[in-house]
Amino acid sequence: MAAAALVVGSWVGLGKPSYEQGSAWAEKTGSEALARTGAAKALAVKAAPVETADGGADLPSSVTETDSQPDERVALPHETDPASVPAMEPWPSLNPEADLQKAWLLAEGPARKPKSGRRLVTLTFDDGPFLETTPAVLKLLARYKVHATFFAVGQYLEGEDKRSRVTRNLLKRVVDEGHLVGNHTLDHQLLTTISHTRVLEQIDRSAAAIERATGKYPYLFRPPYGQLDDFGRKAAQERHLDLMLWSVEARDMVRDDPQEMFRDLMGQLVYKEGGIVLLHDIRFSSVATLRELLAWLKLHKYDPQKPSRPGYEIVDLPTYLRETQAAPMPYANREELDKARERAHDKSRPPAAPESRRVSRR
Repeated sequence: MAAAALVVGSWVGLGKPSYEQGSAWAEKTGSEALARTGAAKALAVKAAPVETADGGADLPSSVTETDSQPDERVALPHETDPASVPAMEPWPSLNPEADLQKAWLLAEGPARKPKSGRRLVTLTFDDGPFLETTPAVLKLLARYKVHATFFAVGQYLEGEDKRSRVTRNLLKRVVDEGHLVGNHTLDHQLLTTISHTRVLEQIDRSAAAIERATGKYPYLFRPPYGQLDDFGRKAAQERHLDLMLWSVEARDMVRDDPQEMFRDLMGQLVYKEGGIVLLHDIRFSSVATLRELLAWLKLHKYDPQKPSRPGYEIVDLPTYLRETQAAPMPYANREELDKARERAHDKSRPPAAPESRRVSRR
């Protein structure tokens, strides 16, 4: 069932050394620094919605078919100042062959200029839209004037029952608020383990459902778990899909502690000097983590008046891709980049004191 597939989410796809390096960096250097920012504080995590007998979930009381806006809705940038919403299309196609290894490297973003402290961050959300949590994500993004990318699961959008109709309205709202929507397959099947016919169904039915809801064909594509075999690659290439992966993630489908996830995200962003962040807009703990992340990024915002000071700039995905196109990473793959980062951080660590000079504390 789709629900079973969604339980594990996209986190499986990034079981790679870069996550471990970033998390280790957070343990070594991040905890004290993050505590000083005032952004890392304990958060209460709400319980997930209770499933009904038929496997669905009750609609939130504040959501109706005609109005999927949350209570105390924040005024959106395009409502107060239409000129403030950037034109996010088209974006550069940097990987027309839909090569998986190249996609992992591109997700790392642009090569940073020497003596520049500017670190780019773009936010992405998988596995939604979810009526219980996606509106809260949108509210936070509006509050911080951030544009993100949502990779939607098509099955939520099919059907004529009340929940499906409201979910389509919600995804249309995502687009209306200036965010991009990509294809995350029909029901989150691992594409490398199913038949070729089912692979095409996963991509095409989901694309049709998303286009029906938003009026736009989703050319952005993120395969579940970040995995794609040669047949899937050719299918994406033939459809002119832009394969979009990620470089920073919280593993928020298997963890519930917002502080822990926030600390790991910060460690990875510091270690990698920015990146494409993956979260899931289907869990309340992920919403709490996003709240902390946005507060921290604002506190550590890049200041163009002090260009050498490290700081973060949250950008939409097209801007991230244009910057990457202008300054590509000088590495053949992400593994080479990871090794280079590890060497650079090893050099930056102060040397250990000789044994003869160490003072015993016993």
